[in-house]
Amino acid sequence: MKIEINEPAKKIINSGLESLKNQDFISRLQKKDATLWKNDEEHKKIINNSLGWLSVIDFSLENADEITSFANEAKQKFEYCVLLGMGGSSLAPEVFNNIFGNAEGFPKMFVLDTTNADWINFVRKEIDIKKTLFIFASKSGGTVEPNSSFKYFWAELKREGVENPGDNFIAITDEGTGLYKLSEDQKFLKRFVNPSDIGGRFSALSYFGMVPASLLGVDVKKFLGVAKNSYQEFLAEDKALSLASLLGQANLEGRDKLTLIMPKQIESFGLWVEQLVAESTGKEGKGILPICGEGLYRDFKYIDDRVFVYIKQCEDFDKRISSILEEITNAGHPLMTVCMENNYELATQYILWQIATAGAGILMEIDPFDQPNVESAKILTKELLKELSSDEKQEPEKLILSENLKDKDINFQNLASNVYKLLKDHEYLAILPYTNSSEGYTKVINCWKDEIFTRTSRPVVFGYGPRYLHSTGQLYKGDGNKGLFIILSAPVENEIRIPGEEYSFEDLCNAQALGDFKALSNGGRSVIKIHLEKPAIEGLKKINNLF
Repeated sequence: MKIEINEPAKKIINSGLESLKNQDFISRLQKKDATLWKNDEEHKKIINNSLGWLSVIDFSLENADEITSFANEAKQKFEYCVLLGMGGSSLAPEVFNNIFGNAEGFPKMFVLDTTNADWINFVRKEIDIKKTLFIFASKSGGTVEPNSSFKYFWAELKREGVENPGDNFIAITDEGTGLYKLSEDQKFLKRFVNPSDIGGRFSALSYFGMVPASLLGVDVKKFLGVAKNSYQEFLAEDKALSLASLLGQANLEGRDKLTLIMPKQIESFGLWVEQLVAESTGKEGKGILPICGEGLYRDFKYIDDRVFVYIKQCEDFDKRISSILEEITNAGHPLMTVCMENNYELATQYILWQIATAGAGILMEIDPFDQPNVESAKILTKELLKELSSDEKQEPEKLILSENLKDKDINFQNLASNVYKLLKDHEYLAILPYTNSSEGYTKVINCWKDEIFTRTSRPVVFGYGPRYLHSTGQLYKGDGNKGLFIILSAPVENEIRIPGEEYSFEDLCNAQALGDFKALSNGGRSVIKIHLEKPAIEGLKKINNLF
């Protein structure tokens, strides 16, 4: 892996490097010294139970033959894989699926990290359920989204006449979880028990990443070998420290917007970086906002709150991107370019960003391993679901505003003008749709965000709900109240009941959208929630047309 650094980045990095080296970061990291970050007992307990990623490569290498053997057996029986998981349990598999794809003879994989019934219906129609292996992946074993999907697909297997649906399921979880017990009681085909001292966003090189990768046909032993070599290299050289310094020191200097630039074929890696960086740093009124998939324009005047990282495959040369990056350098913005030799150097990227994020946390004086605000939306969602179970179903309100916006005269006619006005007092806009995540929806949202970005110069990010709740949701509630948020809920074409529950996937999805609206509002954030017209894609286009 090659790294290039422009002059503005070098100045920032040199300052951060000195601080990290003075604290003996690499040596203390190897010793798993929790006091690198915090000294109080509560934080030290969390940190001590979160550093297993530093030794997980050896664990995974020891089990690589078992992982590979299972994948080779599975491909004889199954034509499809569906991964049921969220956040750290789904994002690394999503990256493997998008970058490597399924090798010849290996199952086609779908990563299902949603509660949107339209997307679940799409996956259901795409698979032959009797020939599908379901990967139920959950560190805690209690995550509502994969648990709900499990109930649905288990019932579907029964409906299709499968005597023991457990033969179509494997579990990836920690020791002693509800999923651990479920897999035993329901006689799952296989259970992979992960080390419990690894947080979800640091679990890419554990069973959570390696088992799905192997089922796609990735040579996990080769992949882990690259990871091990990279880890040793980073302990000896300053590459990971340089990225740590760039992220952390730039943040201290007011450059807290991490802009990731990647070619289309590896762009999904940004989803994983997004969770790692946002969830690790967004707390205590601080945070680094990852910006992925943003349009690149010539002669664009970026605000001086940016730091740029360009990740590319070494042989690639894009004349247009190179020209724009030259403009970025000439404007004085820090830029690091990271070159991957091949897809297996994705392993190097995982190590690089994990060490860098841990180091950035030291410079920012935060605990990068806790997530103090993640539960707030979940608690409110549960309360709303209880109301759904006891009351008649009510149609969601078309437009609602957070407490701090209720004195504003905001309606559909003046929505765009008010968003532009509000953005003058906020550093970024986040569009958060609880909709189908198909290409059609993504295209419309990208057009919408590009329009706002080019008109305001403010970063516009978006993430599908409920996925973002397990990713950037921590940052949105934990940073210095810098964002403006638009949450979109949507009607579905065909509803799906969740077996054993008094609510449907549409109910759950709407409750999650409203629950997060309330969590953000309660935290003093500026939030606009819109319930789209049916059909949802046309409702989305109408909102886009307002801008």
